[in-house]
Amino acid sequence: MAVETAERPAAQATQPSVVEDSGRFQRYRIRTGMFAWMMHRLTGVGLVVYLIIHVWGLKSLTDPTAFNALIAKYHAPIYKVGEFGLLVAVVYHAMNGLRIVLIDFLGWSPKQKKLFVVLGAVALVLIAVGGYPSIYSLLAHYGVV
Repeated sequence: MAVETAERPAAQATQPSVVEDSGRFQRYRIRTGMFAWMMHRLTGVGLVVYLIIHVWGLKSLTDPTAFNALIAKYHAPIYKVGEFGLLVAVVYHAMNGLRIVLIDFLGWSPKQKKLFVVLGAVALVLIAVGGYPSIYSLLAHYGVV
């Protein structure tokens, strides 16, 4: 939505608009930057929730039997899936944070999309290498491997 001023007239109707007005709600086109921003916020909130749960679980360190029971639970398949999800969130959040630092401090703004793709490929490699033990133990649990 453009602001009409004396120096800059409102956008012409022939130009495609970023915001499409469909009555009461506005629908935005999800582009690379907006997707990266939304995922960065979601992974950040997810990591804070994980940290709260993790600190809450650490209270069992004072009781050896409670600690052993908690560690026994962590070998369940659902925790392996959660461990892999944690890895994905941490790697994405770290790579996107690096992208933001490079854009802000080095002025790589015109190469933002290319930078997102390159760091996304690095993130996929890190996830594949780091997630191998979790996925392997999950597959071994179900007898696939």
